[in-house]
Amino acid sequence: MVSPASRRRAVNHLLGKGKPRRTACRVVGLSRSASRRTPSERNPELRTKVVQLAQAHPRYGFRRVHALLEGVNLKAVHRIWVAEGLRLGRRKRRRLKVSPGPRFELTGPNQAWCIDFCHQRLENGRHARILGVLDCFTRENLLLQAAPSFPAFEVQRELEWLFLVHGKPSRLSSDNGPEFRALSLPDGVEAAFIEPGKPWQNGNIESFFGKLRDELLSCELFTCGSELQTALDAFQEHYNHQRPRLGLGGLTPADFKKGLLSQDTIQEEILGV
Repeated sequence: MVSPASRRRAVNHLLGKGKPRRTACRVVGLSRSASRRTPSERNPELRTKVVQLAQAHPRYGFRRVHALLEGVNLKAVHRIWVAEGLRLGRRKRRRLKVSPGPRFELTGPNQAWCIDFCHQRLENGRHARILGVLDCFTRENLLLQAAPSFPAFEVQRELEWLFLVHGKPSRLSSDNGPEFRALSLPDGVEAAFIEPGKPWQNGNIESFFGKLRDELLSCELFTCGSELQTALDAFQEHYNHQRPRLGLGGLTPADFKKGLLSQDTIQEEILGV
């Protein structure tokens, strides 16, 4: 017991055991006046902001909430987080021990994309498939499209549109699903299939779908496919432009990509001079 707050808690504990205040204060080493003092709130405005952000984003942790606040100490946010009982309950999962294999080193955007499906059951009893495409370096979500089914030609059409908008990647990572095996990729785009039964080899898109389910799909009920697609569009906008990513230094994927492009422009100007 070092701080006055710890000593006050010890005094209150002894008082709860029926000890006189004079005895409790003498044992703990705290004056009676100090034992009655109620510490004032350091920053009530910060507490209000933290609680509001936690309510607006119920699946955010305190580190991500801290990234949304400017000029605020992380310990202060954590202290409020614990005091308000905002800790997230997480299930403990068994993790498989996998020997590391050769990795594809990334140094910039559009070098590697990853693609996969996830599923969602609607309130009308039907099922929807959600196709997602992610840039493995910037973590930008390039596509988030829902449909009752996604045959290979539909996947091909969506990818061709992405190639026109964002350019072609050097590598496209996917599992061994028939929709991906049947793709006809243009020259310069390598099809990188993971080993069967090892989804962790496509970990970027798996992690993204985990966040999508944790922050949206498990929190909402969708009556039809159009309602689901509207929610997916809003999540994609939020994920790319508002949601800070701790792996990118607290930046959003859009801001991270913008910073990379500005650096490339400056280097080209220097080389041109």
